Amino acid sequence: MPTQPNENNRSRAVVIYFSATGNTETLAEKIAVAANADSFEILPETAYTSADLNYNDDNSRANREINGDERPAIQSLDVDFTQYDTVILGYPIWWGQCPPVVRTFLASTDLSGKTIMPFCTSGSSGINGSLGKIRELAPDSTVTDGFRGTGATTESQIASWLTQNGFTNQTNAASNTLKIQVGNTTLTATLRDNSSVTALKEFLAKSPVTIDMHDYASMEKVGSLGTTLPRNDVQTTTTFGDLILYQGNSFVIYYDTNTWDFTPLGKINNITQAELKRILGDGNVSVTISLD
Repeated sequence: MPTQPNENNRSRAVVIYFSATGNTETLAEKIAVAANADSFEILPETAYTSADLNYNDDNSRANREINGDERPAIQSLDVDFTQYDTVILGYPIWWGQCPPVVRTFLASTDLSGKTIMPFCTSGSSGINGSLGKIRELAPDSTVTDGFRGTGATTESQIASWLTQNGFTNQTNAASNTLKIQVGNTTLTATLRDNSSVTALKEFLAKSPVTIDMHDYASMEKVGSLGTTLPRNDVQTTTTFGDLILYQGNSFVIYYDTNTWDFTPLGKINNITQAELKRILGDGNVSVTISLD
């Protein structure tokens, strides 16, 4: 699904990706969050079936297209590329190459003067063998070193690739900073690197979230996130300032200790226990969390 540009904070990078089975889409979503980029999917006019993707069948559609260097038709992309400096281009590797629909996109789109940052998913092949065709089809663009990832690729790995290739349009989301607004007080927290935090960032990238929190057992404030995130529960003994995901859908700020199976999300920076208790207060409190 496309992520539309934010008119008030327009990104100068866009993720364009083709995903035949969903693996590349998962990685593309992570990269879009890390790069603060808009994202759009390349869709073939005729979708690929499992039979089309049967690499063991020499006469399958994918085999015919790749061997014949074909340009299968794709659906129109409603993207104004003049607003972007960087195109982050993702695809699965097919026989060491980028798929023909990606070639169609490159051949039919003027990316002159732009930087193209390729990334891929694959079972074993690297990305280097596909870069020559991209450079051939986009001769007036700068094509950087590529990145091969999987669904398990971490945000730090993505951020490292972006930085190493000179990409500077990252927000503090990539540096794991969360802003927590409590009344007139703004706190910051350093987030963990796990799939729960990745999903939280994707959720917050749409807009800040206000959580109505209540006190529990004189040790925490807890409230519903309004969504369910993946869990990475481990037995944890909390300390003041710990941010916890409970049962996948509750956001918890600890101001005292407890031991249970939780998903750690992060920790509030530079605060004492007494200060945190004073800011959170004795009863219910509304907290707004956002990406800094």
